[in-house]
Amino acid sequence: MSNSQCAPRMIDLRLAPAATATWAATWWATGHRAPWESIGACAILALACAASYACSHRGRKAPRHALTPPRSARLGLALLLVCIACALAVGSSARRHHDADPARRDSGPIHARVVLQTDPALASSGFSATRSARARIDAVSVGEEWVPASSTALVRAPGWGDAARGDIYEVWGSLDATFAADAPSVGTIRVRRAQLIERPGGLSAWMRSTHRAFAHACAPLPKDARSLVPGMAIGDDRGMPADLAQAMKTTSLTHLTAVSGSHIVIILATVTLIIPARKPLRLAATILVLGTILILVGPDPSVVRSVCVAAVAAFGLILGRDGQSIAALGAVVIATLLIDPWSSRSYGFALSALAALAVVGPSAALVRRCRRRIRGDTRVGKALRRLVEMVCVPAFAELATAPLIVSLSGNVPVWGIVANVLAEPAVPVATVAGLTGALVSPLSIRAASACAVVASWATAWIAGAARMCASLPGNGVQVPGGSPTVLGVYACGGGGWIAWRAWKRWAFPIVNADEA
Repeated sequence: MSNSQCAPRMIDLRLAPAATATWAATWWATGHRAPWESIGACAILALACAASYACSHRGRKAPRHALTPPRSARLGLALLLVCIACALAVGSSARRHHDADPARRDSGPIHARVVLQTDPALASSGFSATRSARARIDAVSVGEEWVPASSTALVRAPGWGDAARGDIYEVWGSLDATFAADAPSVGTIRVRRAQLIERPGGLSAWMRSTHRAFAHACAPLPKDARSLVPGMAIGDDRGMPADLAQAMKTTSLTHLTAVSGSHIVIILATVTLIIPARKPLRLAATILVLGTILILVGPDPSVVRSVCVAAVAAFGLILGRDGQSIAALGAVVIATLLIDPWSSRSYGFALSALAALAVVGPSAALVRRCRRRIRGDTRVGKALRRLVEMVCVPAFAELATAPLIVSLSGNVPVWGIVANVLAEPAVPVATVAGLTGALVSPLSIRAASACAVVASWATAWIAGAARMCASLPGNGVQVPGGSPTVLGVYACGGGGWIAWRAWKRWAFPIVNADEA
Protein backbone atom coordinates (compact mmCIF):
# COMPACT_ATOMS: atom_id res chain seq x y z
CA MET A 1 0.00 0.00 0.00
CA SER A 2 1.43 3.39 -0.98
CA ASN A 3 1.68 6.29 1.34
CA SER A 4 -1.19 8.05 -0.43
CA GLN A 5 -3.47 5.07 0.27
CA CYS A 6 -2.68 4.80 3.98
CA ALA A 7 -5.42 5.56 6.46
CA PRO A 8 -5.26 9.13 7.71
CA ARG A 9 -4.04 9.77 11.20
CA MET A 10 -6.98 10.55 13.48
CA ILE A 11 -6.53 13.52 15.80
CA ASP A 12 -8.75 13.68 18.88
CA LEU A 13 -10.02 17.26 19.23
CA ARG A 14 -13.02 16.50 21.44
CA LEU A 15 -11.48 18.16 24.52
CA ALA A 16 -10.38 21.31 22.66
CA PRO A 17 -13.77 23.11 22.92
CA ALA A 18 -14.08 22.16 26.59
CA ALA A 19 -10.56 23.44 27.36
CA THR A 20 -11.18 26.70 25.51
CA ALA A 21 -14.53 27.24 27.24
CA THR A 22 -13.02 26.42 30.64
CA TRP A 23 -10.25 28.95 30.11
CA ALA A 24 -12.66 31.68 28.99
CA ALA A 25 -15.14 31.02 31.80
CA THR A 26 -12.41 30.90 34.46
CA TRP A 27 -10.82 34.10 33.18
CA TRP A 28 -14.18 35.89 33.27
CA ALA A 29 -15.21 34.49 36.67
CA THR A 30 -11.96 35.54 38.36
CA GLY A 31 -12.68 39.13 37.30
CA HIS A 32 -16.43 39.10 37.97
CA ARG A 33 -18.60 37.25 40.43
CA ALA A 34 -20.69 34.86 38.36
CA PRO A 35 -24.28 34.53 39.70
CA TRP A 36 -25.12 31.12 41.10
CA GLU A 37 -28.20 31.03 38.84
CA SER A 38 -25.97 30.87 35.75
CA ILE A 39 -23.89 28.09 37.27
CA GLY A 40 -27.02 26.12 38.16
CA ALA A 41 -28.47 26.62 34.67
CA CYS A 42 -25.31 25.22 33.08
CA ALA A 43 -25.38 22.22 35.42
CA ILE A 44 -29.06 21.52 34.67
CA LEU A 45 -28.50 21.75 30.92
CA ALA A 46 -25.53 19.40 31.24
CA LEU A 47 -27.65 16.86 33.11
CA ALA A 48 -30.37 17.15 30.46
CA CYS A 49 -27.90 16.55 27.62
CA ALA A 50 -26.36 13.56 29.42
CA ALA A 51 -29.82 12.09 30.16
CA SER A 52 -30.89 12.54 26.54
CA TYR A 53 -27.74 10.82 25.33
CA ALA A 54 -28.21 7.95 27.80
CA CYS A 55 -31.84 7.40 26.77
CA SER A 56 -31.11 7.47 23.04
CA HIS A 57 -28.06 5.22 23.44
CA ARG A 58 -29.84 2.52 25.48
CA GLY A 59 -29.90 -0.87 23.79
CA ARG A 60 -27.77 0.22 20.83
CA LYS A 61 -24.30 -0.98 20.01
CA ALA A 62 -21.72 1.23 18.39
CA PRO A 63 -19.79 -0.05 15.35
CA ARG A 64 -16.72 -2.04 16.30
CA HIS A 65 -14.27 0.40 14.75
CA ALA A 66 -16.06 3.64 15.59
CA LEU A 67 -13.75 6.16 17.21
CA THR A 68 -16.65 8.35 18.32
CA PRO A 69 -19.94 6.80 19.53
CA PRO A 70 -23.04 7.75 17.50
CA ARG A 71 -25.07 10.75 18.71
CA SER A 72 -22.17 11.78 20.93
CA ALA A 73 -22.67 15.48 20.14
CA ARG A 74 -25.02 15.64 23.12
CA LEU A 75 -22.39 14.00 25.31
CA GLY A 76 -19.81 16.52 24.10
CA LEU A 77 -22.22 19.36 24.84
CA ALA A 78 -22.78 17.93 28.33
CA LEU A 79 -19.02 17.87 28.93
CA LEU A 80 -18.72 21.44 27.68
CA LEU A 81 -21.49 22.67 30.00
CA VAL A 82 -20.06 20.78 33.00
CA CYS A 83 -16.66 22.38 32.42
CA ILE A 84 -18.25 25.83 32.13
CA ALA A 85 -20.26 25.32 35.32
CA CYS A 86 -17.21 24.13 37.25
CA ALA A 87 -15.06 26.95 35.87
CA LEU A 88 -17.63 29.58 36.83
CA ALA A 89 -17.98 28.07 40.30
CA VAL A 90 -14.27 27.82 41.13
CA GLY A 91 -13.44 31.15 39.48
CA SER A 92 -16.19 32.99 41.34
CA SER A 93 -15.21 31.31 44.60
CA ALA A 94 -11.57 32.35 44.10
CA ARG A 95 -12.67 35.92 43.40
CA ARG A 96 -14.87 36.05 46.49
CA HIS A 97 -12.07 34.72 48.69
CA HIS A 98 -9.65 37.28 47.24
CA ASP A 99 -12.06 40.18 47.78
CA ALA A 100 -12.66 39.10 51.39
CA ASP A 101 -9.01 38.37 52.14
CA PRO A 102 -7.78 40.32 55.21
CA ALA A 103 -4.45 40.98 53.49
CA ARG A 104 -6.23 42.98 50.78
CA ARG A 105 -6.11 46.51 52.09
CA ASP A 106 -4.91 50.00 51.29
CA SER A 107 -1.23 50.85 51.36
CA GLY A 108 0.17 51.08 54.84
CA PRO A 109 1.90 49.12 57.62
CA ILE A 110 1.54 45.35 57.61
CA HIS A 111 2.61 42.54 59.92
CA ALA A 112 2.23 39.10 58.30
CA ARG A 113 3.45 35.51 58.04
CA VAL A 114 4.50 34.62 54.51
CA VAL A 115 5.56 31.42 52.76
CA LEU A 116 8.13 31.96 50.00
CA GLN A 117 6.99 30.50 46.67
CA THR A 118 10.20 31.34 44.78
CA ASP A 119 13.85 31.73 45.70
CA PRO A 120 14.70 35.38 46.45
CA ALA A 121 16.49 37.11 43.58
CA LEU A 122 18.54 40.29 43.49
CA ALA A 123 17.12 43.40 41.87
CA SER A 124 17.56 43.54 38.12
CA SER A 125 19.74 46.63 38.42
CA GLY A 126 22.26 44.78 40.56
CA PHE A 127 23.07 47.90 42.64
CA SER A 128 20.79 47.07 45.57
CA ALA A 129 21.15 44.35 48.18
CA THR A 130 17.36 43.98 48.32
CA ARG A 131 16.04 40.62 47.20
CA SER A 132 12.56 39.97 45.84
CA ALA A 133 10.46 36.83 46.03
CA ARG A 134 6.89 35.85 45.31
CA ALA A 135 5.22 34.72 48.54
CA ARG A 136 1.88 33.49 49.80
CA ILE A 137 0.50 35.40 52.78
CA ASP A 138 -0.42 32.76 55.35
CA ALA A 139 -1.82 35.14 58.00
CA VAL A 140 -1.91 38.82 58.89
CA SER A 141 -1.85 40.41 62.31
CA VAL A 142 -5.02 42.31 63.20
CA GLY A 143 -4.60 43.81 66.63
CA GLU A 144 -3.19 40.97 68.71
CA GLU A 145 -4.73 38.13 66.65
CA TRP A 146 -3.56 36.28 63.59
CA VAL A 147 -6.21 36.16 60.83
CA PRO A 148 -5.75 33.48 58.12
CA ALA A 149 -5.14 34.76 54.59
CA SER A 150 -4.54 33.19 51.19
CA SER A 151 -3.46 35.98 48.82
CA THR A 152 0.00 36.41 47.34
CA ALA A 153 2.40 39.34 47.31
CA LEU A 154 5.77 40.40 45.98
CA VAL A 155 8.04 40.61 49.03
CA ARG A 156 11.19 42.74 48.98
CA ALA A 157 13.60 42.46 51.88
CA PRO A 158 17.25 43.40 52.52
CA GLY A 159 19.65 40.51 52.86
CA TRP A 160 17.80 37.23 52.54
CA GLY A 161 20.88 35.53 51.15
CA ASP A 162 20.01 32.34 53.02
CA ALA A 163 16.28 32.28 52.21
CA ALA A 164 14.82 29.71 49.83
CA ARG A 165 11.51 28.53 48.47
CA GLY A 166 9.26 27.04 51.16
CA ASP A 167 10.64 29.07 54.08
CA ILE A 168 8.10 30.66 56.44
CA TYR A 169 8.93 34.19 57.61
CA GLU A 170 7.29 36.69 59.90
CA VAL A 171 7.72 40.12 58.33
CA TRP A 172 7.16 43.70 59.45
CA GLY A 173 6.97 46.36 56.78
CA SER A 174 4.70 48.42 54.54
CA LEU A 175 2.27 47.27 51.85
CA ASP A 176 2.24 49.04 48.50
CA ALA A 177 -1.17 48.15 47.05
CA THR A 178 -0.43 49.91 43.73
CA PHE A 179 2.61 47.91 42.54
CA ALA A 180 2.37 44.27 41.34
CA ALA A 181 -1.20 44.15 42.65
CA ASP A 182 -2.90 42.12 39.92
CA ALA A 183 -5.12 39.45 41.50
CA PRO A 184 -4.47 37.19 43.32
CA SER A 185 -1.64 39.47 44.49
CA VAL A 186 -2.37 42.24 46.97
CA GLY A 187 0.69 44.31 46.06
CA THR A 188 4.29 44.61 47.23
CA ILE A 189 5.48 44.23 50.82
CA ARG A 190 8.62 46.24 51.53
CA VAL A 191 10.10 44.54 54.56
CA ARG A 192 11.91 46.39 57.33
CA ARG A 193 12.49 43.34 59.52
CA ALA A 194 12.07 39.63 58.86
CA GLN A 195 12.32 36.64 61.17
CA LEU A 196 12.58 33.01 60.06
CA ILE A 197 9.85 30.93 61.70
CA GLU A 198 10.14 27.55 60.01
CA ARG A 199 12.29 25.91 57.40
CA PRO A 200 10.65 22.78 55.95
CA GLY A 201 12.54 19.50 55.83
CA GLY A 202 12.16 16.39 53.72
CA LEU A 203 12.02 16.98 49.98
CA SER A 204 12.18 20.75 50.44
CA ALA A 205 15.45 20.40 52.35
CA TRP A 206 16.85 18.16 49.61
CA MET A 207 15.78 20.71 46.97
CA ARG A 208 17.44 23.53 48.90
CA SER A 209 20.70 21.63 49.40
CA THR A 210 20.77 20.62 45.74
CA HIS A 211 20.31 24.21 44.55
CA ARG A 212 23.06 25.49 46.84
CA ALA A 213 25.50 22.70 46.06
CA PHE A 214 25.00 23.13 42.32
CA ALA A 215 25.41 26.91 42.61
CA HIS A 216 28.71 26.25 44.42
CA ALA A 217 29.75 23.86 41.62
CA CYS A 218 28.92 26.50 38.98
CA ALA A 219 30.75 29.32 40.79
CA PRO A 220 34.10 28.88 38.90
CA LEU A 221 32.35 29.01 35.49
CA PRO A 222 32.33 32.09 33.24
CA LYS A 223 29.78 34.78 33.99
CA ASP A 224 27.19 33.68 31.42
CA ALA A 225 27.47 30.00 32.33
CA ARG A 226 26.99 30.69 36.06
CA SER A 227 23.36 31.57 35.29
CA LEU A 228 22.62 29.62 32.10
CA VAL A 229 23.81 26.21 33.34
CA PRO A 230 21.59 26.11 36.47
CA GLY A 231 18.86 27.91 34.53
CA MET A 232 18.66 25.24 31.83
CA ALA A 233 19.07 22.42 34.35
CA ILE A 234 16.74 23.41 37.21
CA GLY A 235 15.27 26.76 36.16
CA ASP A 236 17.47 28.86 38.48
CA ASP A 237 18.51 31.84 36.33
CA ARG A 238 18.57 34.51 39.05
CA GLY A 239 22.17 35.53 38.40
CA MET A 240 21.84 36.12 34.64
CA PRO A 241 23.62 39.25 33.37
CA ALA A 242 21.28 42.03 32.25
CA ASP A 243 22.61 42.15 28.68
CA LEU A 244 22.24 38.39 28.23
CA ALA A 245 18.73 38.43 29.71
CA GLN A 246 17.72 41.18 27.28
CA ALA A 247 19.31 39.34 24.33
CA MET A 248 17.46 36.12 25.15
CA LYS A 249 14.21 38.02 25.55
CA THR A 250 14.71 39.78 22.22
CA THR A 251 15.39 36.48 20.42
CA SER A 252 12.65 34.41 22.16
CA LEU A 253 15.13 32.14 23.95
CA THR A 254 13.81 32.71 27.47
CA HIS A 255 11.96 29.38 27.32
CA LEU A 256 15.33 27.62 27.58
CA THR A 257 15.63 28.67 31.25
CA ALA A 258 11.98 27.93 32.06
CA VAL A 259 12.27 24.10 31.94
CA SER A 260 9.65 23.74 29.23
CA GLY A 261 8.34 20.67 27.46
CA SER A 262 11.41 20.41 25.22
CA HIS A 263 13.65 19.93 28.27
CA ILE A 264 11.42 17.16 29.60
CA VAL A 265 11.32 15.41 26.22
CA ILE A 266 15.13 15.47 26.07
CA ILE A 267 15.44 14.08 29.59
CA LEU A 268 12.88 11.32 29.00
CA ALA A 269 14.57 10.37 25.74
CA THR A 270 17.86 10.03 27.61
CA VAL A 271 16.17 7.88 30.26
CA THR A 272 14.71 5.67 27.52
CA LEU A 273 18.19 5.10 26.08
CA ILE A 274 19.65 4.20 29.48
CA ILE A 275 16.87 2.08 31.02
CA PRO A 276 16.35 -1.44 29.61
CA ALA A 277 13.31 -1.94 27.39
CA ARG A 278 11.04 -3.27 30.12
CA LYS A 279 7.75 -1.54 30.77
CA PRO A 280 7.83 -1.66 34.60
CA LEU A 281 11.37 -0.28 34.75
CA ARG A 282 10.71 2.51 32.26
CA LEU A 283 7.41 3.38 33.92
CA ALA A 284 9.07 3.65 37.34
CA ALA A 285 11.99 5.63 35.90
CA THR A 286 9.62 8.04 34.13
CA ILE A 287 7.63 8.69 37.31
CA LEU A 288 10.84 9.22 39.29
CA VAL A 289 12.34 11.62 36.74
CA LEU A 290 9.18 13.70 36.35
CA GLY A 291 8.71 13.90 40.12
CA THR A 292 12.33 14.95 40.57
CA ILE A 293 11.99 17.72 37.98
CA LEU A 294 8.80 18.98 39.62
CA ILE A 295 10.51 19.12 43.04
CA LEU A 296 13.72 20.77 41.81
CA VAL A 297 12.12 23.38 39.56
CA GLY A 298 8.97 24.08 41.56
CA PRO A 299 5.24 23.67 40.88
CA ASP A 300 4.86 26.63 38.54
CA PRO A 301 1.80 26.32 36.25
CA SER A 302 3.90 26.09 33.08
CA VAL A 303 6.16 23.43 34.63
CA VAL A 304 3.16 21.42 35.83
CA ARG A 305 1.65 21.66 32.34
CA SER A 306 4.85 20.40 30.71
CA VAL A 307 5.29 17.57 33.21
CA CYS A 308 1.69 16.37 32.91
CA VAL A 309 1.60 16.41 29.10
CA ALA A 310 4.98 14.68 28.91
CA ALA A 311 3.78 12.11 31.46
CA VAL A 312 0.69 11.27 29.40
CA ALA A 313 2.72 10.94 26.19
CA ALA A 314 5.46 8.89 27.88
CA PHE A 315 3.00 6.52 29.55
CA GLY A 316 1.25 6.01 26.21
CA LEU A 317 4.51 5.03 24.53
CA ILE A 318 5.54 2.76 27.41
CA LEU A 319 2.18 0.99 27.43
CA GLY A 320 2.28 0.58 23.65
CA ARG A 321 -0.62 2.93 22.89
CA ASP A 322 -0.55 5.82 20.46
CA GLY A 323 -1.21 8.85 22.64
CA GLN A 324 -3.26 11.87 21.62
CA SER A 325 -1.13 14.86 22.55
CA ILE A 326 -3.80 17.48 21.86
CA ALA A 327 -6.36 15.63 23.98
CA ALA A 328 -3.78 15.25 26.76
CA LEU A 329 -2.99 18.97 26.58
CA GLY A 330 -6.70 19.81 26.76
CA ALA A 331 -7.20 17.58 29.81
CA VAL A 332 -4.17 19.10 31.57
CA VAL A 333 -5.36 22.65 30.83
CA ILE A 334 -8.84 21.88 32.20
CA ALA A 335 -7.45 20.24 35.35
CA THR A 336 -4.95 23.05 35.97
CA LEU A 337 -7.57 25.78 35.59
CA LEU A 338 -10.02 24.04 37.89
CA ILE A 339 -7.35 23.48 40.55
CA ASP A 340 -5.81 26.96 40.22
CA PRO A 341 -8.29 29.31 38.50
CA TRP A 342 -5.83 32.23 38.67
CA SER A 343 -3.70 30.43 36.07
CA SER A 344 -6.18 31.70 33.48
CA ARG A 345 -4.70 35.17 34.00
CA SER A 346 -1.06 34.04 33.97
CA TYR A 347 0.90 35.09 30.88
CA GLY A 348 3.45 32.35 31.58
CA PHE A 349 0.82 29.63 31.55
CA ALA A 350 -0.80 31.07 28.41
CA LEU A 351 2.53 31.22 26.56
CA SER A 352 3.38 27.69 27.65
CA ALA A 353 0.00 26.24 26.61
CA LEU A 354 -0.07 28.02 23.23
CA ALA A 355 3.50 26.97 22.42
CA ALA A 356 2.70 23.37 23.38
CA LEU A 357 -0.43 23.42 21.20
CA ALA A 358 1.60 24.69 18.25
CA VAL A 359 4.21 21.96 18.73
CA VAL A 360 1.80 19.02 19.09
CA GLY A 361 -0.65 20.40 16.51
CA PRO A 362 0.40 22.06 13.23
CA SER A 363 4.12 21.49 13.78
CA ALA A 364 3.68 17.74 14.30
CA ALA A 365 1.31 17.56 11.29
CA LEU A 366 3.84 19.31 9.06
CA VAL A 367 6.62 16.99 10.22
CA ARG A 368 4.48 13.92 9.43
CA ARG A 369 3.61 15.33 6.02
CA CYS A 370 7.27 15.99 5.19
CA ARG A 371 8.19 12.47 6.25
CA ARG A 372 5.64 11.12 3.79
CA ARG A 373 6.74 13.39 0.95
CA ILE A 374 10.53 13.43 1.48
CA ARG A 375 12.52 10.23 1.13
CA GLY A 376 14.50 9.21 4.18
CA ASP A 377 16.86 6.69 2.54
CA THR A 378 19.22 9.32 1.11
CA ARG A 379 21.52 11.83 2.77
CA VAL A 380 19.76 14.76 1.15
CA GLY A 381 16.37 13.45 2.27
CA LYS A 382 17.56 12.95 5.84
CA ALA A 383 19.07 16.44 5.90
CA LEU A 384 15.85 17.98 4.57
CA ARG A 385 13.77 16.12 7.14
CA ARG A 386 16.02 17.27 9.95
CA LEU A 387 15.94 20.85 8.68
CA VAL A 388 12.13 20.85 8.59
CA GLU A 389 11.98 19.49 12.14
CA MET A 390 14.43 22.12 13.38
CA VAL A 391 12.63 25.04 11.73
CA CYS A 392 8.93 24.22 12.03
CA VAL A 393 8.86 23.74 15.82
CA PRO A 394 10.20 27.24 16.74
CA ALA A 395 8.35 28.78 13.78
CA PHE A 396 4.92 27.56 14.81
CA ALA A 397 5.66 28.30 18.47
CA GLU A 398 6.58 31.88 17.49
CA LEU A 399 3.42 32.26 15.43
CA ALA A 400 1.21 30.91 18.22
CA THR A 401 2.67 33.12 20.94
CA ALA A 402 3.20 36.27 18.83
CA PRO A 403 -0.08 38.00 19.86
CA LEU A 404 0.74 37.62 23.56
CA ILE A 405 4.37 38.67 23.10
CA VAL A 406 3.29 41.76 21.18
CA SER A 407 0.72 42.63 23.85
CA LEU A 408 3.45 42.38 26.51
CA SER A 409 6.33 44.17 24.81
CA GLY A 410 4.92 45.61 21.60
CA ASN A 411 7.87 44.16 19.65
CA VAL A 412 8.16 41.31 17.19
CA PRO A 413 11.09 38.89 17.74
CA VAL A 414 12.21 39.05 14.10
CA TRP A 415 15.21 36.78 14.54
CA GLY A 416 13.64 34.46 17.10
CA ILE A 417 13.30 31.49 14.74
CA VAL A 418 16.91 31.81 13.57
CA ALA A 419 18.14 32.04 17.16
CA ASN A 420 16.17 28.94 18.19
CA VAL A 421 17.47 26.96 15.21
CA LEU A 422 21.06 27.96 16.00
CA ALA A 423 20.68 27.14 19.70
CA GLU A 424 18.86 23.82 19.25
CA PRO A 425 21.95 21.56 18.81
CA ALA A 426 23.37 22.76 22.14
CA VAL A 427 20.16 22.39 24.17
CA PRO A 428 20.33 18.60 24.76
CA VAL A 429 23.96 18.78 25.94
CA ALA A 430 23.29 21.67 28.31
CA THR A 431 20.09 20.08 29.67
CA VAL A 432 21.39 16.56 30.28
CA ALA A 433 24.83 17.59 31.58
CA GLY A 434 23.36 20.33 33.76
CA LEU A 435 20.66 18.14 35.32
CA THR A 436 23.20 15.37 35.94
CA GLY A 437 25.49 17.83 37.68
CA ALA A 438 22.62 19.14 39.81
CA LEU A 439 21.61 15.64 40.93
CA VAL A 440 25.15 14.61 41.90
CA SER A 441 26.12 17.96 43.47
CA PRO A 442 24.99 17.02 47.03
CA LEU A 443 27.18 13.89 46.77
CA SER A 444 30.27 15.17 44.96
CA ILE A 445 31.08 18.79 44.12
CA ARG A 446 33.96 17.65 41.89
CA ALA A 447 31.70 15.48 39.71
CA ALA A 448 29.08 18.24 39.59
CA SER A 449 31.74 20.75 38.51
CA ALA A 450 32.84 18.44 35.68
CA CYS A 451 29.25 18.16 34.46
CA ALA A 452 28.82 21.93 34.78
CA VAL A 453 31.94 22.52 32.65
CA VAL A 454 30.51 20.28 29.90
CA ALA A 455 27.20 22.12 30.09
CA SER A 456 29.00 25.48 29.97
CA TRP A 457 30.43 24.64 26.55
CA ALA A 458 26.87 24.29 25.23
CA THR A 459 25.57 27.37 27.05
CA ALA A 460 28.42 29.45 25.60
CA TRP A 461 27.09 28.57 22.14
CA ILE A 462 23.53 29.49 23.20
CA ALA A 463 24.64 32.82 24.69
CA GLY A 464 26.64 33.60 21.56
CA ALA A 465 23.64 32.81 19.34
CA ALA A 466 21.39 35.03 21.47
CA ARG A 467 23.76 38.00 21.40
CA MET A 468 24.53 37.62 17.69
CA CYS A 469 20.86 37.45 16.66
CA ALA A 470 19.95 40.29 19.04
CA SER A 471 22.54 42.52 17.37
CA LEU A 472 21.16 41.93 13.87
CA PRO A 473 19.20 44.77 12.23
CA GLY A 474 15.43 44.57 12.46
CA ASN A 475 15.04 43.64 16.11
CA GLY A 476 12.71 45.71 18.23
CA VAL A 477 10.23 46.39 15.41
CA GLN A 478 7.08 47.92 16.87
CA VAL A 479 3.77 46.50 15.65
CA PRO A 480 1.24 49.28 14.99
CA GLY A 481 -2.00 48.45 16.74
CA GLY A 482 -0.47 45.73 18.93
CA SER A 483 -1.87 42.22 19.15
CA PRO A 484 -5.13 43.03 17.23
CA THR A 485 -2.96 43.73 14.19
CA VAL A 486 -1.27 40.34 14.52
CA LEU A 487 -4.62 38.58 14.93
CA GLY A 488 -5.95 40.46 11.90
CA VAL A 489 -3.01 39.28 9.80
CA TYR A 490 -3.65 35.70 10.95
CA ALA A 491 -7.36 36.03 10.10
CA CYS A 492 -6.55 37.33 6.61
CA GLY A 493 -4.03 34.54 6.07
CA GLY A 494 -6.51 31.88 7.25
CA GLY A 495 -9.27 33.31 5.08
CA GLY A 496 -6.96 33.37 2.06
CA TRP A 497 -5.96 29.76 2.63
CA ILE A 498 -9.60 28.66 2.90
CA ALA A 499 -10.48 30.58 -0.27
CA TRP A 500 -7.56 29.03 -2.14
CA ARG A 501 -8.57 25.52 -1.06
CA ALA A 502 -12.18 26.16 -2.11
CA TRP A 503 -11.10 27.55 -5.48
CA LYS A 504 -8.77 24.61 -6.04
CA ARG A 505 -11.55 22.11 -5.26
CA TRP A 506 -13.98 23.96 -7.55
CA ALA A 507 -11.57 24.58 -10.42
CA PHE A 508 -9.93 21.13 -10.51
CA PRO A 509 -12.60 18.63 -9.40
CA ILE A 510 -11.21 15.73 -11.46
CA VAL A 511 -7.67 16.09 -10.11
CA ASN A 512 -9.00 16.31 -6.55
CA ALA A 513 -11.12 13.20 -7.06
CA ASP A 514 -8.11 11.27 -8.36
CA GLU A 515 -6.01 12.41 -5.36
CA ALA A 516 -8.77 11.29 -2.97
